[in-house]
Amino acid sequence: MITRMKRLAVTVFVAMIVTGCQSLFSSSLPPTSSPPPLLTVTPPVPATIPLPPGVEPTATPPPVPTPLPTPTESESLPEIVLDVELFYTERWMSISQSVQIENQTADIWNEIVFSVPVHYLSDVFYLDSVLVTQGIDRQEGFPTFEDGDTMLHVPLLRSLQPGGKAVINLQYRVVFPPIASTDWPPLASTGWTLNLVQAGEWYPALVPYVEGEGWHTWRYHPVGDPTIYPLTNISLNVRAEEGITVASGGPQGTVEDGLWRFRVERARGVAFLASDQYEVAEGEVNGIPIYSYYLPDHAEAGSAAVGIAAEAITLFEGLYGPYPYDSLTIAENGYFGGMEYSALVSITDYAYYTFYGLDASVLHVLTAHETGHQWWYGAVGNDQVNEPWLDESMAFYGELLYYERYHPEYVSWWWESRVTQYDPYGPVDATIYSYSDSASFIFSMYGQAALFMADLRKTMGDEAFFAFIKDYYQTYQWQTVTADDFFAVARRHTDQDLSPLLTGYFADPEH
Repeated sequence: MITRMKRLAVTVFVAMIVTGCQSLFSSSLPPTSSPPPLLTVTPPVPATIPLPPGVEPTATPPPVPTPLPTPTESESLPEIVLDVELFYTERWMSISQSVQIENQTADIWNEIVFSVPVHYLSDVFYLDSVLVTQGIDRQEGFPTFEDGDTMLHVPLLRSLQPGGKAVINLQYRVVFPPIASTDWPPLASTGWTLNLVQAGEWYPALVPYVEGEGWHTWRYHPVGDPTIYPLTNISLNVRAEEGITVASGGPQGTVEDGLWRFRVERARGVAFLASDQYEVAEGEVNGIPIYSYYLPDHAEAGSAAVGIAAEAITLFEGLYGPYPYDSLTIAENGYFGGMEYSALVSITDYAYYTFYGLDASVLHVLTAHETGHQWWYGAVGNDQVNEPWLDESMAFYGELLYYERYHPEYVSWWWESRVTQYDPYGPVDATIYSYSDSASFIFSMYGQAALFMADLRKTMGDEAFFAFIKDYYQTYQWQTVTADDFFAVARRHTDQDLSPLLTGYFADPEH
């Protein structure tokens, strides 16, 4: 381990706090194996969806996403190895990437398709070579970028029959663009500041394959999380200069000669951050190691993040199911946003330098939110382009559940600071294409999703609602869901008519 990195051992004691307040929605409690009851306070909810200013109502629902395939066991998932040579002081990196994939469909493949979000930016991604191997044959590939210049199509040497295997080797460079602390995701997820570099959506990621239809591609739009990830096993190896600390998901192993190794199985996406200033706090909850990387001036916030994440994991394991990965890493980033990756959450530096030890803080809400994404996005995937509400509604409402459990005195503060002050509008099932920027997308869709979840809970009652959430997670862990899946499981736990909620909140109420 690099000697310049200060290691702060943090022992986390997580106590389950039972509120003495009666739920306003239902007096029913979850089964005894679930966590104690939660306090709920809900602001008035509009009967119908308010539309953005200047937008006329339309009878045309948003595009229906193509159902994505159910993955197989982790042993047969695509294997991705990312070998990174990081030139921290020069702010660029050279990458050698290998992808081993088997055609597990009944279709014949003629190409492999990757999503490269960072190629949307000019002068950032440089593809040097592609080598395709099938059996004993190997040849340089001749890929092309399509679909808004972010979909990389790699032709195969010959048709890949069902059961056939191929290896794709890519060599490329990424030049980190400068980012400011006021920049929003997703464009600012990869870049540099004076204190760190961050690699968010930075590598060619496999797109899902839909049997009978082909590779599932989409037009890149810089709003929200414009990605759709199938499950893969990913090994990340980052070689950095002396004195550089690298943070990523997966167990934090030993560092040898500046080489940092990470591995996440059943990953959606991986990222890393690096700094010559990072310090780290550590903790553990329920056998899950937690690592918190932060800049030196933010030690109090960095240590607090461990405790917040431990509380969130304890709560969500009770409400949803077991935490899906072997560890959790939290890293302070350099832009105005939080972002989830597999076994890693990236939190805006704004949450750190505005933290003064109070429980009503941006650090609390974002850490709880991004930790929740390990269940919703990580284990239960969804089409984040066409149905972003499926993971964001769960993660955003999880913030409220966190405050109900641990800080009920701030529940009203949460509703005001996170929802009502922004006057959210529009349908819950909006796509990323419904908005021109991430700010309006987050302030509107997230708020509407929270109001919908609150009304769904009120309609079902606490016991049925929490039984539904647990069943939903257990049914679709390591799969990719649609809105139809969500409501099918909900109806297994209630006889209440959900059509008024669908009509009031959704552009397409037919679920």
